[in-house]
Amino acid sequence: MRLDSRAVHAGREPRARDPLAPPIVQTSVYVFDDLEDYDAVADGRRPGHLYARNSNENVAMLEAAVADLEGAEAGLATASGMAAISAAVSTFAPRPAPVVAAADTYGSTLGLLRQDLAPLGYELRVVDTGDLEAVERALTGAALLLCETITNPLCRVTDLEAICRLGAAHGVPVLVDNTFASPLLCRPLEAGAAAVVHSATKYIGGHSDLVAGVLVGDRALVERARARVIRNGACLGPFEAWLAVRGLRTLHLRMRRHSDNALCLARHLDGRPGVRVVHHPLLENSPYFEVASRLLPHGSGGMFALDLAGGREAVQTMLRRLRLVRFAASLGGVETTVSYPDLTSHRSLPPEERLARGITPGTVRISTGLEDPEDLAEDLTQAIREAP
Repeated sequence: MRLDSRAVHAGREPRARDPLAPPIVQTSVYVFDDLEDYDAVADGRRPGHLYARNSNENVAMLEAAVADLEGAEAGLATASGMAAISAAVSTFAPRPAPVVAAADTYGSTLGLLRQDLAPLGYELRVVDTGDLEAVERALTGAALLLCETITNPLCRVTDLEAICRLGAAHGVPVLVDNTFASPLLCRPLEAGAAAVVHSATKYIGGHSDLVAGVLVGDRALVERARARVIRNGACLGPFEAWLAVRGLRTLHLRMRRHSDNALCLARHLDGRPGVRVVHHPLLENSPYFEVASRLLPHGSGGMFALDLAGGREAVQTMLRRLRLVRFAASLGGVETTVSYPDLTSHRSLPPEERLARGITPGTVRISTGLEDPEDLAEDLTQAIREAP
């Protein structure tokens, strides 16, 4: 099946007289006939589930669906995107070792590496992934390179093909956070990545009503990660998994509208009074236009950012003036929202580090929803025009 059809059907093949919509299996434990029956399921000799911390029908369906769309052998669903990243990093680097991270990595991911892993002896090497010579130097002796397809919040696009070639040359696996792109717009495994993580809270779920994460890759890696999640309890509940699968069924339709709306808005706001710069990788004046056009031929999703000339005061005024768009710290839902990275996604970073990464007091991140783009353009224009 083509990708759009797979999004609708992935993870499940209903048999005759099965319910068309998957049921929610809301149980913590399963029953067995005898000792041999339990032992066979525990060993994997028979299909089945033991305990919800280990596996569940709804969770398995989500894992299979995302793995299918990403072109992976297997998947692991977790309680959040950060739980998926933590499981992946600790599986690739089970003992202290150098870990290379892109300088534009999500703030909470950097916080995990700095505040939780560095005290255990891990060495964090932060590098500009646009500087391939610097990346190559950083890879020496490293256990892992972590980067994002499209970065948060400035939507810079990583040249995954070049990065993965360097990783392969140095024997360093590349872990890619593909949350902003989704598997409908980019599949990093095809570029040579070793594994992919998603915050399924965002586009996969798509309705701002769940928290979940997914890791996909080869089966051996995923099963090692699964064993860690079973031990540390970072498992996903069946209801959240059911919601995520429900959202996944329309991902192909939503990502097209998200992408179209975001690019339309970015072009509309580019050069407007009060807007210092618009960060969208598919604007023709973007430094990432070439690599984004190559890696994201079907669009770059609903995310973009802009810098307001008036700084924080202009942002505050804009938020007060907005009528349709709302201020919310997450992203990927059907409603258009704005976020302020200084206070939300990157508040754990020192101000000087945020500035060094291009995040200014005037930076606003926009998660473009599914509304009529003219309504969104009118709302943002009037809000920004009246800002000081």
